[in-house]
Amino acid sequence: MKLELLSAYVPGEATEQLPLTALNEDETHIHGELRWTLAGRHVPWMGFWGPDDVCLGEWWDGLNATLTEETYTLDSCEQGSPAFLFERRGESVLLSLVAGMGGGDPKPDWQQVPFAWDDWVKEVGAFKRRLREWIETKGPREIPAEWTARFSEPV
Repeated sequence: MKLELLSAYVPGEATEQLPLTALNEDETHIHGELRWTLAGRHVPWMGFWGPDDVCLGEWWDGLNATLTEETYTLDSCEQGSPAFLFERRGESVLLSLVAGMGGGDPKPDWQQVPFAWDDWVKEVGAFKRRLREWIETKGPREIPAEWTARFSEPV
């Protein structure tokens, strides 16, 4: 199991990708490519307008919730996208791609796919550390309050 942050940018007009220095209090969204591999398969629907277009703030918050809640559904409510259902079962987590509020259908070959809890905790921590490092080194001098609040959480 691997969760890899491959890119991060501030979304601009249409499909424009602005550098992290464009992050500010009025524009706090960061998008990028988050590749997740389970049992040798890439988890689908990891992006709205392509594989490099997940909302990294939404995923940061959702991944945090998976660490504290037994069952959590991450639903971006994007048109046609399924939701990601996480269910903790002892030392394992089960991922299911279920019907999303934006009309996405469940994916039959992505139901209750298991992975190890300890691996998940490690990968979520690595994602958070990497994104924080990128924002602190490639972002603006003044990091928006929304992100400094996220950074105050334990990793």
